[in-house]
Amino acid sequence: MTGSAWRTWQELMRSDLPLNRTSRESLATLAIWRMGQVLHERPGVAAFALRRVHGVLDQVWTRNTIGAELPRSVVVGPGMKLPHAGRGVIVHPQARLGASVTLHHRVTIGVRNAGRPPHIADGVYLGAGAAVLGPVDLGPGCKIGANAVVVKDVPAGATVIAGPVRVLPAPGS
Repeated sequence: MTGSAWRTWQELMRSDLPLNRTSRESLATLAIWRMGQVLHERPGVAAFALRRVHGVLDQVWTRNTIGAELPRSVVVGPGMKLPHAGRGVIVHPQARLGASVTLHHRVTIGVRNAGRPPHIADGVYLGAGAAVLGPVDLGPGCKIGANAVVVKDVPAGATVIAGPVRVLPAPGS
């Protein structure tokens, strides 16, 4: 990477490292995603060549091995946490994620109809299987529980949980 791109990548990785120390897979996913973000609109022949390398790494590791879609165009603040290496995470290419965001496995951040993608503030926690869809703003420090589907704004510090589980009787009983 070019000098400034390399320094930016190192700075982002230093912010992500403390949150992902226990998983080499998470660090690999973040290293590849951050490389793409740093190189995304960088001009020059070296950046062009490195974007090609990133494309191969993204295809082989992120998409084929981890099963995630983490576009390099996504704006993500420092301190990203990807438990389970981001397995099955899908993020819309125009989504914006703040600093210190946690994305558990199978999280979806996408659009509904033709609306804008979500904006996720600093310190937001998204549990396994959570979906944030459409022109939604998640306030700082809010928590979205496992399998919750969010289609409306969530204020700062609020917690959203999925509906209560109901046990249906077995047929014929």
